[in-house]
Amino acid sequence: MINIKMYPAENGDSFLISFGKENRKHILIDCGYAETYHKYLKKDLLEIKEKGEKINLFIVTHIDEDHILGAIEFLEDNNNSRFIEVEEIWYNCYRHLQFEKKQGVLSEKEKRILRREIDLGESYVKRESIGGISKSEISVKQGSTLGALILSGGYKWNDSFEGKAVSRDNLEKINFGDINITILSPNEEKLEKLKEKWLKELMGKKWNFNITEDNLFDDAFEFMMLMQKELQIEKTEVSLKEKNITDSIEKLIKEKINLDNSSTNGSSIAICIGYQKRNLLFLGDGHPDILESSIYNLGIEKFDSIKVPHHGSKKNMTLDLSRVLKSDKFLISTNGKNHSHPDLETIAKLIYMHKDMKNFYFNYETEASKWICVEEMKKRFNLEVFIGNGNSPINIVID
Repeated sequence: MINIKMYPAENGDSFLISFGKENRKHILIDCGYAETYHKYLKKDLLEIKEKGEKINLFIVTHIDEDHILGAIEFLEDNNNSRFIEVEEIWYNCYRHLQFEKKQGVLSEKEKRILRREIDLGESYVKRESIGGISKSEISVKQGSTLGALILSGGYKWNDSFEGKAVSRDNLEKINFGDINITILSPNEEKLEKLKEKWLKELMGKKWNFNITEDNLFDDAFEFMMLMQKELQIEKTEVSLKEKNITDSIEKLIKEKINLDNSSTNGSSIAICIGYQKRNLLFLGDGHPDILESSIYNLGIEKFDSIKVPHHGSKKNMTLDLSRVLKSDKFLISTNGKNHSHPDLETIAKLIYMHKDMKNFYFNYETEASKWICVEEMKKRFNLEVFIGNGNSPINIVID
């Protein structure tokens, strides 16, 4: 048995996947915001510990506040008083990118510049809020980045990859006992673009000092990536009259879309989990090109559940990708408030391309969830829709 718990993480992601009935194994993917951790996740982690179990793998898919801030809160809490064992953490940051790092020591002036950038990042996180609750109930002292907390906590960090980046070019398949994981994204090309983005940021600030192994670079990199804002995209308006007719679906799937070119999203860790002939896709915020080719090469006709990429953004869903995303369980994690995700174009592609019975799980009510809840839509496209109340996790059980 597999149990997937999808937490209310505002516009972010947080999933706990548990395998078996006794002596279970657990994979935690992202933690949303600090509020997600405190209101929902910590209670479940304590229950796991009480049963003598542990988090066998903790994946932080990429550096983005809606995936990472709860992870910072969790590790800081766990480091202060170790209440649960975390066997291994997968997370790519500065130290995993292939920089040409110079030997030498930073001058005091250079250290002040980096510390100023770190202070700016800490201030940004501290003042941002979701629902009136500070995202950074995380501390604003030195070592408050996720990378610093992984190091200070002594966790195994990307050990399956010999400490290198989690990348399908480094290692494509990993086994955790009876659980096998295939890396779908990123590859070295996607990580190279993240490196180029970082170097461009440095050049824009006219820093001309050498990049070294100094830990200040780790913190500065993480905070600078966190402060990157996602561009707003235009929404497609579908009238109430159109919402019940097939013509509107066909119009939506043909809509020309500028695809996601964010190097941060491109670095997102996307995986296929295999367990007892069941296959689950957790696609992070990955780009559709690499996801489509990697999933096609798996040779799996139908998946037992699919976490839809990037909260259902139309920029991360193509017709080619939707063709290989065949499942009877689609998971969409977002409240839709920051970027109005999921987009109707994404939902249209998923319901149009496959005619078999499909169940959609939303952890919040959104415009898209209301759209496909119409009886004519459900009947015509063979749908069932489950919508969370936004105040408690959704459990999806796969026998």
